[in-house]
Amino acid sequence: MKFTGLDKIRFINLCKNNKLNIWNITSENDYVIMSCDVESFYKMKKLRKKCHGSIKLLQRKGLLFKAIKYKKHIFFAVGIMLFFIIAKIITLYVWNISFEGNYSHTDIELMNFLNKNKIENGIRKSEIDCEEIEYLLRTNYDDITWVSAEVRGTRIIIHIKENFDTYIAKVEDKPYNIISNVDGTIDSIVTRSGTPKIKVGDEVKKGQLLVSGILEIYGDSEELINYRLVNSDSDIYARTYIEYNDEFDLKYIEKEYTDRKNSILQVDIFDKAFYLSLFQKKFKNYDIVKDYNQLSITDNFYLPLGYSNISIKEYKNINKIYTEDEARAIEESKIEFFMQKLNEKGIQIIENNVTIVIENEKCIATGNFLVVEKIGEVQYVDDTILPQISSPENET
Repeated sequence: MKFTGLDKIRFINLCKNNKLNIWNITSENDYVIMSCDVESFYKMKKLRKKCHGSIKLLQRKGLLFKAIKYKKHIFFAVGIMLFFIIAKIITLYVWNISFEGNYSHTDIELMNFLNKNKIENGIRKSEIDCEEIEYLLRTNYDDITWVSAEVRGTRIIIHIKENFDTYIAKVEDKPYNIISNVDGTIDSIVTRSGTPKIKVGDEVKKGQLLVSGILEIYGDSEELINYRLVNSDSDIYARTYIEYNDEFDLKYIEKEYTDRKNSILQVDIFDKAFYLSLFQKKFKNYDIVKDYNQLSITDNFYLPLGYSNISIKEYKNINKIYTEDEARAIEESKIEFFMQKLNEKGIQIIENNVTIVIENEKCIATGNFLVVEKIGEVQYVDDTILPQISSPENET
């Protein structure tokens, strides 16, 4: 601390008389430098007026000033610690559920089903049973033949196969046959494991055995000496018919959108939604378009935070009637979309036998598609019905 003034001796004496804690006193021409504690420094402000001088703090030392100096760094360190604590808590839960391989069933449909079974965002990882998720989906959806659920980071990823695929042969460890899941005519067959029971050109019925998981073992004399159970593995394609039926009324209501709309920002924090909007207009008829974005740090580290841009658009109902050409064009686009979905599943379309008729103020499409598709589904081998082998080799 530095005191500048003509009465520096008087100032020192006043400090001592008032029992201020001062030390390391150095006197120069018109000023004096000394050390003091914080309490004494503040008391000196009254004494320097009596001596017609000024005081100036030259340097701060001690734990108090070090704490003040580094408090920003302390807050930064505490913030880092809190970040890692919160991140650790977040990783104990699942904040995103996604599906892969589903064609016939939408993500929303499957998500609603899981939510009804209390499997939803915000569930603790310790409460997740992947085998239970797989069982629920397989038993409630007949066309889902294989499911694999896994937890990655803060996500549950559910892989789905909606029809039999050779990939099953790589993951199933219980011996099984392959049976037909449709009626049709065998177009091609390539068997890697198991005993084929059909050939190209054969007519097959749903439920018929295609490839047996019972592998026959023959001896040198070509006599049957034993059996071995295997996982059947075969690519089987058949010509089948897929039915198509659709209809709609020629009379319809068209939405004519106006220029009026409301925009809302929705912020989602955990399972709470907060809406930010001002001066909302009231509409009789309106559509809501919601664009949801969930925040994530990495591909598998999703956060319980997200936001949505919500647009509410007003429209008026206008009664209209399709012309015959318009109705046919709409139905043809529906058929095209249906065929596109078949192609996405790897189904080859050979013939389109769908006809479109306009009658009774309706557009009606009926018929079928001749297709070549991969067929087959799992049937586990019942080893209790294996034939008995009475050969000497088998007895040994």
